[in-house]
Amino acid sequence: MSSHSPEFLEDKEKIRQAMKLERYVCPHREINYPCVICKDCRDMDLKQFPLKNGFIEKTRNSSLISLIFDLRDPFDDMLLKRLSVALYEASGIVQKEPELGFSITFYVSEALLEKITEIEKLIDFIADFQHKFLSETIAARSALNKWERSTTKRLLWDMSIQ
Repeated sequence: MSSHSPEFLEDKEKIRQAMKLERYVCPHREINYPCVICKDCRDMDLKQFPLKNGFIEKTRNSSLISLIFDLRDPFDDMLLKRLSVALYEASGIVQKEPELGFSITFYVSEALLEKITEIEKLIDFIADFQHKFLSETIAARSALNKWERSTTKRLLWDMSIQ
């Protein structure tokens, strides 16, 4: 029995559908250009799916999966922006800047999926990203608090204040 809500499972299925992409040579550019970025012609076959906390735009050869979630404060916002840039630079799986109004946007192309051996792991990662991110921010806050306590203690010691 799954511990996930029906909404989570529905969203996960929509993300799975967003991964069903095909190679498509653009009739205008004559290359496998990502239709979800271009959106210039009727051949792109745009489909849109609402998620509990987001939105999917899927075309023949690419998808954007945009998520929105409540960030507790500017620290969480800063961590998400840094993580997004790092994921963008490392893999291109995340747009450097999310779609307007969203917290993060995953960019999936047919070309990217060709490089991935276990697509189900990517589906799980995206579906559970909000939960994973929030748990990682707890770890980051803990590390920052530990640093703050040890640094304060050391600085007070250096000033001979005890």
